[in-house]
Amino acid sequence: MNALPRSCWLLLLFAFVAPVRAADPTWHLNVQAYSFHEHTTQDYLWNTTPGVGPIRRQDNWLLGAGIFRNSIGRWAGYGYGGWQYPVFQFANGPLRVGGIAGVTHHYHFNDGGIVPLAAAVVTVPITKSIALDLVGIPRIKNATYATLNLSVSWRFR
Repeated sequence: MNALPRSCWLLLLFAFVAPVRAADPTWHLNVQAYSFHEHTTQDYLWNTTPGVGPIRRQDNWLLGAGIFRNSIGRWAGYGYGGWQYPVFQFANGPLRVGGIAGVTHHYHFNDGGIVPLAAAVVTVPITKSIALDLVGIPRIKNATYATLNLSVSWRFR
Protein backbone atom coordinates (compact mmCIF):
# COMPACT_ATOMS: atom_id res chain seq x y z
CA MET A 1 0.00 0.00 0.00
CA ASN A 2 2.93 2.37 0.68
CA ALA A 3 4.38 1.71 -2.79
CA LEU A 4 1.58 3.52 -4.61
CA PRO A 5 1.95 6.86 -2.78
CA ARG A 6 5.74 6.78 -3.22
CA SER A 7 5.28 6.16 -6.95
CA CYS A 8 2.92 9.12 -7.17
CA TRP A 9 5.41 11.38 -5.42
CA LEU A 10 8.18 10.22 -7.75
CA LEU A 11 6.00 10.93 -10.78
CA LEU A 12 5.13 14.41 -9.48
CA LEU A 13 8.80 15.12 -8.75
CA PHE A 14 9.78 13.94 -12.24
CA ALA A 15 7.05 16.10 -13.80
CA PHE A 16 8.50 19.22 -12.19
CA VAL A 17 12.19 18.38 -12.68
CA ALA A 18 12.01 17.01 -16.24
CA PRO A 19 11.35 20.37 -17.95
CA VAL A 20 14.39 21.99 -16.29
CA ARG A 21 17.25 22.23 -18.80
CA ALA A 22 20.83 23.07 -18.18
CA ALA A 23 22.22 26.16 -19.85
CA ASP A 24 24.42 25.62 -22.88
CA PRO A 25 28.09 25.23 -21.90
CA THR A 26 30.62 27.95 -22.63
CA TRP A 27 34.31 27.37 -23.39
CA HIS A 28 37.13 29.60 -22.20
CA LEU A 29 40.88 29.68 -22.81
CA ASN A 30 42.66 30.44 -19.54
CA VAL A 31 46.17 31.92 -19.61
CA GLN A 32 48.06 31.93 -16.33
CA ALA A 33 49.95 35.21 -16.09
CA TYR A 34 51.63 35.58 -12.69
CA SER A 35 51.79 34.01 -9.23
CA PHE A 36 52.54 35.43 -5.79
CA HIS A 37 53.96 32.80 -3.40
CA GLU A 38 54.41 32.42 0.31
CA HIS A 39 57.89 33.19 1.60
CA THR A 40 59.95 30.04 2.17
CA THR A 41 63.60 29.22 2.68
CA GLN A 42 63.08 25.60 1.54
CA ASP A 43 63.02 26.23 -2.20
CA TYR A 44 63.36 29.02 -4.70
CA LEU A 45 59.79 29.65 -5.88
CA TRP A 46 59.10 30.91 -9.39
CA ASN A 47 56.62 33.80 -9.69
CA THR A 48 56.52 33.69 -13.47
CA THR A 49 54.49 30.52 -13.80
CA PRO A 50 53.10 30.56 -17.34
CA GLY A 51 50.33 28.16 -18.16
CA VAL A 52 47.41 27.56 -20.49
CA GLY A 53 44.30 25.41 -20.53
CA PRO A 54 40.61 25.26 -21.42
CA ILE A 55 37.73 25.78 -18.98
CA ARG A 56 34.21 24.48 -19.62
CA ARG A 57 31.49 26.36 -17.72
CA GLN A 58 27.87 25.35 -17.37
CA ASP A 59 25.32 26.58 -14.80
CA ASN A 60 27.89 27.76 -12.20
CA TRP A 61 29.91 24.51 -12.59
CA LEU A 62 33.33 24.44 -14.21
CA LEU A 63 35.84 21.86 -15.40
CA GLY A 64 39.39 22.69 -16.38
CA ALA A 65 42.71 21.17 -17.35
CA GLY A 66 46.02 22.43 -18.63
CA ILE A 67 49.77 22.70 -18.35
CA PHE A 68 51.87 25.21 -16.41
CA ARG A 69 55.27 25.77 -14.88
CA ASN A 70 54.73 25.16 -11.18
CA SER A 71 56.16 26.95 -8.16
CA ILE A 72 59.41 24.99 -8.19
CA GLY A 73 60.01 25.57 -11.90
CA ARG A 74 58.84 22.23 -13.29
CA TRP A 75 56.35 21.80 -16.12
CA ALA A 76 53.24 20.07 -14.82
CA GLY A 77 49.66 19.24 -15.70
CA TYR A 78 46.46 19.78 -13.74
CA GLY A 79 42.79 18.90 -13.84
CA TYR A 80 39.92 20.11 -11.66
CA GLY A 81 36.22 20.54 -11.17
CA GLY A 82 34.52 23.30 -9.25
CA TRP A 83 31.58 25.55 -8.59
CA GLN A 84 31.20 29.34 -8.50
CA TYR A 85 28.27 31.41 -7.26
CA PRO A 86 27.40 34.65 -9.10
CA VAL A 87 27.43 37.18 -6.22
CA PHE A 88 26.97 40.40 -8.22
CA GLN A 89 25.90 41.16 -11.78
CA PHE A 90 27.97 43.70 -13.72
CA ALA A 91 27.11 44.89 -17.25
CA ASN A 92 29.82 42.57 -18.64
CA GLY A 93 28.82 39.51 -16.60
CA PRO A 94 28.67 38.18 -13.06
CA LEU A 95 31.31 38.46 -10.37
CA ARG A 96 31.72 34.81 -9.32
CA VAL A 97 33.11 33.34 -6.10
CA GLY A 98 33.69 29.66 -5.48
CA GLY A 99 36.18 26.85 -5.31
CA ILE A 100 37.85 24.06 -7.25
CA ALA A 101 39.31 20.67 -6.36
CA GLY A 102 41.50 18.42 -8.47
CA VAL A 103 45.02 17.10 -8.94
CA THR A 104 48.41 18.30 -10.17
CA HIS A 105 51.94 16.85 -10.15
CA HIS A 106 55.72 17.40 -10.47
CA TYR A 107 56.32 18.79 -6.98
CA HIS A 108 58.94 17.38 -4.59
CA PHE A 109 56.29 15.44 -2.67
CA ASN A 110 55.56 11.87 -3.77
CA ASP A 111 58.59 11.82 -6.13
CA GLY A 112 56.80 14.18 -8.51
CA GLY A 113 53.60 12.11 -8.50
CA ILE A 114 50.01 13.21 -8.14
CA VAL A 115 49.17 15.69 -5.37
CA PRO A 116 45.80 17.21 -4.44
CA LEU A 117 44.84 20.64 -5.68
CA ALA A 118 42.27 22.90 -4.04
CA ALA A 119 41.66 26.62 -4.41
CA ALA A 120 39.28 29.49 -3.84
CA VAL A 121 38.45 31.20 -7.16
CA VAL A 122 37.11 34.70 -7.84
CA THR A 123 36.23 35.59 -11.44
CA VAL A 124 35.93 39.28 -12.33
CA PRO A 125 34.42 40.13 -15.74
CA ILE A 126 36.43 42.68 -17.73
CA THR A 127 34.45 42.52 -20.99
CA LYS A 128 31.70 40.15 -22.18
CA SER A 129 34.37 37.66 -23.31
CA ILE A 130 37.38 38.41 -21.06
CA ALA A 131 37.64 37.85 -17.31
CA LEU A 132 40.33 38.04 -14.63
CA ASP A 133 40.60 34.93 -12.42
CA LEU A 134 42.13 35.20 -8.95
CA VAL A 135 43.02 31.74 -7.66
CA GLY A 136 44.03 31.30 -4.01
CA ILE A 137 45.78 27.97 -3.44
CA PRO A 138 46.45 26.97 0.18
CA ARG A 139 49.67 25.30 1.26
CA ILE A 140 49.44 21.54 1.50
CA LYS A 141 52.21 20.53 3.92
CA ASN A 142 55.20 19.10 2.08
CA ALA A 143 53.25 18.98 -1.20
CA THR A 144 52.40 22.42 -2.62
CA TYR A 145 52.98 26.07 -1.66
CA ALA A 146 50.44 28.77 -0.83
CA THR A 147 49.91 30.80 -3.99
CA LEU A 148 47.76 33.64 -5.32
CA ASN A 149 47.56 33.19 -9.08
CA LEU A 150 46.39 35.76 -11.63
CA SER A 151 44.95 34.42 -14.88
CA VAL A 152 43.07 35.85 -17.84
CA SER A 153 40.16 33.93 -19.37
CA TRP A 154 38.88 34.43 -22.89
CA ARG A 155 35.45 33.06 -23.82
CA PHE A 156 35.79 31.65 -27.33
CA ARG A 157 32.58 29.63 -27.56
